[in-house]
Amino acid sequence: MKKLRCIAHLFTLLLCLAGAPALLAQQSMAYSDAGIGFALPKKKKGDSSFADRLWYGGGLSLGFSSGFGYSLFGFGVSPMVGYKIVGPLSAGPRLSVFYTSQKYTGIQTFNLFDVELSLFARVKVYKGLFLQGEIGTISDQYVYEDNTGLGKGSRTRPAQYVGLGYNFSNGAGGIGQEIAVMYDFYVGNDINAYENPWQYRIAFTYGF
Repeated sequence: MKKLRCIAHLFTLLLCLAGAPALLAQQSMAYSDAGIGFALPKKKKGDSSFADRLWYGGGLSLGFSSGFGYSLFGFGVSPMVGYKIVGPLSAGPRLSVFYTSQKYTGIQTFNLFDVELSLFARVKVYKGLFLQGEIGTISDQYVYEDNTGLGKGSRTRPAQYVGLGYNFSNGAGGIGQEIAVMYDFYVGNDINAYENPWQYRIAFTYGF
């Protein structure tokens, strides 16, 4: 548990750094015969605006399966926006929404929605290779069975990811694709969890 808290604190600190450039912006005073005015510092070569430091990404998920007496179809989207803080470090929000239609023959069809909101910090290691950590919250719905039959439940839990990925744009910006493998420490340390702590992601990016 101490390791988990350290990981969470580390990435929270990295994400707070995303607002540091805005706090460092200052105005300089310029004096003239007409009075006192204010002028922004001249933009130096190599400086970039807030918008220039942003990069964008998004993934699509599609799945289906069937078994004895049931069938399942799922579809999801996961947009994200990153801000290049300094050097290889970037951070930002990530949203994931996944819809599942779970049908039980002769009984009922359940429409389930999973929503995940998280903040990530990403560090480029070499060219397109990167390390990423995320902290967030997942609200999901599931089907359960009790004495009265099948029902739909919901819950909310933390998410604590650390993983490795590769972006095929090699960090050169423009349009790219990436793959990543993430491990959810919260699920991995919960003996009652039924989910797989390993998550595999495929996404498209722009400007990374």
